[in-house]
Order: sequence, then structure tokens, then C-alpha cells
Amino acid sequence: MAIRFSISILFLLLMQCQNDDMPFDETPVDDTSLVGEWLLVESYISPGGATEWKDVEEGYRYFFDEFGSYERTDFNRSLLDTGSYEIKEEELYLYFTTDGEKDTLGYWADFNESKSRLTLSPSYPYICIEGCSYRFKKE
Repeated sequence: MAIRFSISILFLLLMQCQNDDMPFDETPVDDTSLVGEWLLVESYISPGGATEWKDVEEGYRYFFDEFGSYERTDFNRSLLDTGSYEIKEEELYLYFTTDGEKDTLGYWADFNESKSRLTLSPSYPYICIEGCSYRFKKE
């Protein structure tokens, strides 16, 4: 019985492992620094093995205003979606409507020290098991 318990605990710990080599920024996201235009410039997506930051050609853009609204556009600024946003305990939540239904996306969010780069990693409703993050540059 003790062996089964130990194996179960070990298995749970292994499932919680994250890649410590993944470079996250350390400055918490806040409303005032988030306001503005952000262009996707890098992605960090693991297909199941080691990965590194890759440049993104013609990434999409987020526009966050001071009133809690956002727009997402493609590289050429054609509108993709709109909604509202909220920051709760270093997580950025985007609220929008899809086919008449309210929807939510959550991201762990951090700035670099100068707050000119924003790193987002999905937290709700999807989470990346092998690691995925997106870096945006303030325009």
C-alpha cells in the first residue's frame, strides 16, 4: 500500500514539472502599462521536445485601452475580434463573444523590466503541457 501511495505521489509530481529553462519575464502586468498597441514578435511553442524563441513574421496585434476594452487585429490592422479585459493576480483575462456566446481566455502575463515587452502564456481554459508563450513588443 505504501509503495502505491509513493508511486502515485511521484507520478503527480512529474505531471507538474515545467521547463525551468524557459525564459519568463519577471515584472507583473498592470493596467496602466498594458494600455497601448502590442505586436506579436516571438513565439515559444514546444511540439514535445526542446524549443527556443522563434521570430514571428507579421504577427497579430492587441490594442488595450484605459477603459478595459481591447481589439485584436492582424498584422495589417484588419479587425479580428474585440472585447474587454481584466487583470487579476498577474493573469490577463480577455472577455469576448463568439457566435452569440460569451467566452473567456486567460493568460499568465509578465512584462520585461522596461515594460516594453509583454509575455503571455495560456492559463484558461487551455494550458500548454510542454510550454507555450508569446512575446509582444509595445509599438
